Order: sequence, then structure tokens, then C-alpha cells
Amino acid sequence: MIVDFHSHVGNDKDGTTYGLDQLLESMDHNKIDYSVVFPLDEKDVGLIEASESILSQNNPKLIPFLRFNPKTENAQRLKAILHGFKGVKLHPRAQDFDPLDKKFFPLYEEIERSGKPLLVHTRLRAGNPNTDPVRISSLAPLFPGLSIVMAHFAELSDEAFKAIKKYDNLYTETSIQSETNVKIAKFTKMVGSNKVLFGSDVPYSDQGIELMKVMKAQMSDDERDDILYKNAERLLKMHL
Repeated sequence: MIVDFHSHVGNDKDGTTYGLDQLLESMDHNKIDYSVVFPLDEKDVGLIEASESILSQNNPKLIPFLRFNPKTENAQRLKAILHGFKGVKLHPRAQDFDPLDKKFFPLYEEIERSGKPLLVHTRLRAGNPNTDPVRISSLAPLFPGLSIVMAHFAELSDEAFKAIKKYDNLYTETSIQSETNVKIAKFTKMVGSNKVLFGSDVPYSDQGIELMKVMKAQMSDDERDDILYKNAERLLKMHL
């Protein structure tokens, strides 16, 4: 069983396009059973509308996450929209918001009450404090019932991985910035295989390439199964 915890479809403002048919073809080619999927930073439609379009496909291979701009939503509206989605994706750079601004805390509280995980874009070396994984990790003790997954392997930040190890509700996924199978093995050993999920960030990387890094990482079969699907099942509260 393999679950990709980070995939996109849509038409991005940066010119990237990737359709559901392309994602499903990639999944089939790489023997990926399920993908957590949400919109790109859409140029033609709103993020919520694009998320709902994915949800409406009702494809059993797709696990739809809601992506939205927290600057234009409130907790009451989020509660109504979130029904049906399996989790939430937020992108502090693309939507240009500070995730530590307290005005967004009611949104986190609503996601926490829903019991659904929150996947957050992180990027340490971009020089943008909004995407600094160390700053984002400070949300974990403030919302202990909220499962927070820091995207892109927390960009190999030692301090972020110390936080992942410390807080029960903090996780990361392996897409792109994990760099190599060796580093996946190293950092997984640091925090435990129960805190790491497989992610590809397709179409910004290739599912097969990202999967190979996990498959080639030196670890036990049980540890690899945690990363490939068991942790996803637990966070999503799904038996896949």
C-alpha cells in the first residue's frame, strides 16, 4: 500500500498545469494506491471552488484536501466548507500570510475540532519567515489536538526535526527537499518512522522519483510501511 500525502492538480499562476487524468496515470504507473490531492495556486478559479471540484469527482483513489486563503475566510464558514474533505492544505507564501498571526487561530481551532490534519508548506532557505518550519512548528503546542504536517521534509532543518520529535502532533512529509534516500533514513531515525509520511509534490516533482528515495532508504520494512501508508491511515482516520 502506498499513499502520496502531497499532490496537486489544476492550473497554477506560475504556468504549471496538471490534470486529474495525468495524476491518475502517474499513480497507476508508479503503483501508488491513493493520493492526497488539492489545487495548485489557481489562476482562473478560487481555491475553494477548485477544491470542491476535486471533491466532486468522488474518485476512491483521491483523498481531497481543502485549500483556501485564510485571509478571506472565517471559522464559521470554514466549518461549513470543510465537511467532506479529509484535511486542509495551507500555503503561507502563495497566500502571503503569517501563520503565527493570532487572527488565524480560530481557523486552526476549527480544523482541530474537525479532527482532520493540516498540511502546511514550509521552506527555510527561501528567506520568508512565513514559511520557516521552525516558526510553523511553534503552532504544535498551541493546538495539541491538531495534527500538523510540515511539507517538504521541513527542508532538513535540525531545529524543526527536534520539534517534530518533541511534539506528538507534529509530522513531516518527504517531498523534494528530503533530497536523498540517505537523508530520509537519517532524519527518520532521528524522529521515528511514526512521524514521517511519503509525499511527492507532483507535478513539481515526479511520483516515481520521490517514491524511489523512500524505497531505497535504509530502514526496516515496518518503518517503511509507516511512511508509505500507516501514518497516513492514522492521521486521516481511514482504513485504506
